Amino acid sequence: MRPVTEPVADPTLSRRDALRAGALVSALLALSGCSVAARQQISTALPDDLAAPVALDPERARLLRLMNRAGYGPRPGELDRAAEMGYEDYLEQQLHPQDVDDAPGDLVTHHLSLYQLDVGQLINWDYKDVSRELIAATLARALYSRRHLYESVVGFWSDHFSIYLGKDKHMPFLKLVDDRDAIRPHALGSFRDLLGASASSPAMLFYLDNQENFAGAPNENYARELMELHTLGVDGGYTQADVQEMARALTGWTFGQKGRMQDRWTFDADVHDDGTKTVIGETLLAGQGAEDVPHLLDVLAAHPSTARFIATKLVRRYVADEPPTSLVDAVARTFAATQGDIRSLLRVIFLSDEFAGAPPRLKRPFTYVVSTVRAFGGQVTGTGYRSLIDWLEQLGHVPFGWPMPDGYPVEQDAWINNLLPRWNFSLALLSDEIDGVRLPLERLARSAAVSDVPSALSAASGLALARPLDPTQQGILSTYVEATALNRPAARQRLRRALGLLLAGPLFQQS
Repeated sequence: MRPVTEPVADPTLSRRDALRAGALVSALLALSGCSVAARQQISTALPDDLAAPVALDPERARLLRLMNRAGYGPRPGELDRAAEMGYEDYLEQQLHPQDVDDAPGDLVTHHLSLYQLDVGQLINWDYKDVSRELIAATLARALYSRRHLYESVVGFWSDHFSIYLGKDKHMPFLKLVDDRDAIRPHALGSFRDLLGASASSPAMLFYLDNQENFAGAPNENYARELMELHTLGVDGGYTQADVQEMARALTGWTFGQKGRMQDRWTFDADVHDDGTKTVIGETLLAGQGAEDVPHLLDVLAAHPSTARFIATKLVRRYVADEPPTSLVDAVARTFAATQGDIRSLLRVIFLSDEFAGAPPRLKRPFTYVVSTVRAFGGQVTGTGYRSLIDWLEQLGHVPFGWPMPDGYPVEQDAWINNLLPRWNFSLALLSDEIDGVRLPLERLARSAAVSDVPSALSAASGLALARPLDPTQQGILSTYVEATALNRPAARQRLRRALGLLLAGPLFQQS
């Protein structure tokens, strides 16, 4: 394994040392300033008048599904604003995140100190600080950003091109750059461009050991995953001979170990196998050198198996564990017709009847935690990120924490046996017991003109579910609180726990 690079004695790093000794003693605290500014933005965006919820009409139900499946759930007032735009206009705006006014999300990026650094600067920091900032930044964007779909799709591709942050102490430096320069710029662009960015990412090459792939001693790890997990799929028509030939093509495709190219992509012709190769029927002539890999990436990206594999994964992620064949076919055709334009693929999915009529599905833990905080306009300080990450560890879904290269599972069966921590989380959140995370319940209560338990439960149902509770649910929760007035602390505390039970229930846990 690659050793951790030790900090060097360099007088130009004095600013770094000063920052580390001050506000950035933990990289999580770098987001404290963001939290203050973002809280102000979110606070001004909270509605002053929360109307009593009414039954969901088809348009709002469709929008709510989009915000839950292709995002992390609406904050107070966001569903109303989306409904004013209409489903198709809202979707189109989300497919073009540069058109979304996202002051809270932009503040996250603005306040990240390490995220902006060149890899040559990053390696002078403690790997733990870099890791914390990357994870906390991912969480903060999900919590605050109004670019719902973009953040969700970034998460999808982070799982598709999965890289385990804990492989080695050096990985956080490389993965932060991968997130910033490979995944995020191409998440809604061309699949071929995204594939190329990942294939040239030192984080991916290090994770799958391609720096150990030499002529005469090929390492097949990256070659295999490139075809099995990133493009063709396990049944995509390649053979073991194709893996071996792909590994030969990838020899010398690496990153620098020292000097000015340290931790940057480079091609080492001295260890490249420059002979003739044949991969899935495509012959590479001898002597092409570094052109072997781009040539094969073109072939892989254009292959029909890739179109179907990516279509199936997208439909499984956003529609159903058992992807409807009709929709997979439509998305695969669009992939072929648009040369893998990701925006076009998503448009087909989210405008489809299959998406509109998809069965309920359990939220993955990361989505559940974020959506609970968002539902009541939650505000997170620097210490709150550590608290939420601790909960995500209990739930088994910390960003970049999946050790295998196939990424966190999507299917409900993978998560359904670990529900108790979800219930505990929602109860702790609504009971104001999570350090650094606060819900503006008093302000929301004033906006909804809450005066007693029934009106409080009605307002909470509108925020969390966008519809009223049925009489049975209303009766159960009212009985639990055992009060109709809220002028006693005990009643208010029981009401908070009742709201936690509402978030722990199946109507909120499913999207």
